[in-house]
Amino acid sequence: MKKRLLLVLIVALVLGLTVGCTSPSDEKNEDNAAQNTSFNAVIDEVSETELLVTVTDDDTFDRARVNLQGITLDFVPAVGQTIYLTISPQVGMSDPPFVNPIEITLVK
Repeated sequence: MKKRLLLVLIVALVLGLTVGCTSPSDEKNEDNAAQNTSFNAVIDEVSETELLVTVTDDDTFDRARVNLQGITLDFVPAVGQTIYLTISPQVGMSDPPFVNPIEITLVK
């Protein structure tokens, strides 16, 4: 009888920990997508690792340094081009702020 009770308690504990400590990754992805910011910007400077841009349609900041490391572009960035950026909510505390893009597309 004691063995059976102990087995039931262990199973209940394992199930409780498994259900309570897991979070569906879809919910996290939806939360992150809701926090992402998108805006248009004009490229002012181009380097191998970043772009300096002037933001044209966002009130939060007027310029940004865009990290290019780890992102693949389907165009060659050049000064004067208008791009559409989607960035993660993590913004570097600098002036202009350093942003990590999720997607960069050429507008014109």
